[in-house]
Amino acid sequence: MKKRSKGQQLIAASCLAAMAYSALYLLLRPQLPGQLVRHAGTDGAGYGPTWLVVLVIGAAGTLSIAIGIIAYRDFTSLGHWNPGPKSIVVCFLAAGFGILGLGAAMLLAAMGEDAAQQGTLPIGMGLLGLIGVFALSASLLAKALPQAEQESLDA
Repeated sequence: MKKRSKGQQLIAASCLAAMAYSALYLLLRPQLPGQLVRHAGTDGAGYGPTWLVVLVIGAAGTLSIAIGIIAYRDFTSLGHWNPGPKSIVVCFLAAGFGILGLGAAMLLAAMGEDAAQQGTLPIGMGLLGLIGVFALSASLLAKALPQAEQESLDA
């Protein structure tokens, strides 16, 4: 059996993450309120249709992951795999996974109750999900991606 390259593994993991987020929404959809809090500020909470909030979060996460994958392929194909470019790739990918974690945590926090009863709880839980998934995925990606070459300061 042929071993997949790091780029192929990255694409596969990203697709699985996006599919898991979509599957979670479809699984929880009957238990979710029609409106989901999308904004919490000094003027109070703002609500939007649950499907739209889920779609926007999924699109933002997927876009960030796509930028990370494109940057990874670009930097490695050009031979610029140094600590700076690697950190850019790790940050974009981890941000994308973190955004999907934000959406998943919001969905889990919102199930079963009316949006008005929950208040801003889904946003708070979503932010915890974002931070947790970002930190975990950044650590794993920094270890899993190929080691960066040291830059030479010689001109």
